[in-house]
Amino acid sequence: MTRPRWPVLLVLVVGSLLLAYLLRDLIFQLIVVPLAYLLWLLQIYYSLIPQWLLWTFLVVGLLLVVLWNLLPEITPSRPRDTKRPQPKGEVEALAAWISNSRRGNYFKWQLANRFGRIARGLDAASGPVGRQLSSEEAVEKYLDAGMNYSFVDFLVPGSRFMRPPRTALDTDIRRVADYLESQMENSSDRRR
Repeated sequence: MTRPRWPVLLVLVVGSLLLAYLLRDLIFQLIVVPLAYLLWLLQIYYSLIPQWLLWTFLVVGLLLVVLWNLLPEITPSRPRDTKRPQPKGEVEALAAWISNSRRGNYFKWQLANRFGRIARGLDAASGPVGRQLSSEEAVEKYLDAGMNYSFVDFLVPGSRFMRPPRTALDTDIRRVADYLESQMENSSDRRR
């Protein structure tokens, strides 16, 4: 627990007022009188400058500002070499989608959609035989949810305190990845 700070503030204010009262003559002699003298000198020097000269400086300064803003920007003739970030590879992109899938249904559905497109590509690559369906119903439902549904179909409850119901998107990603990997191996064996 923290103690209230207003007593410390009150002591500081009272101490400052007391010191200001006791040192008022010293402050007047060391700060106020030299500042007043300096301002008086500046006023004398300012009054010695002719008005036409001040107005000339002001007009010239305004013209320079206006001209500076009207001039087009001058770009260097040689383009600068900029370092571009390296594009993400497929594995890096998939790792980013997997880490994002913990943040909500939209990202879970995006990952399921990506896996579903991979499965559809395996279907097309396998020819008339097609890929073998998974022995696990959850994996097939996951791939189906990614391709045939939208993330809106998997709504979350309105209250933060309610646990969201389990959906097809909550399937373990490792099982889906293992299934797709085995199908890729099978399709590469068929081509030999």
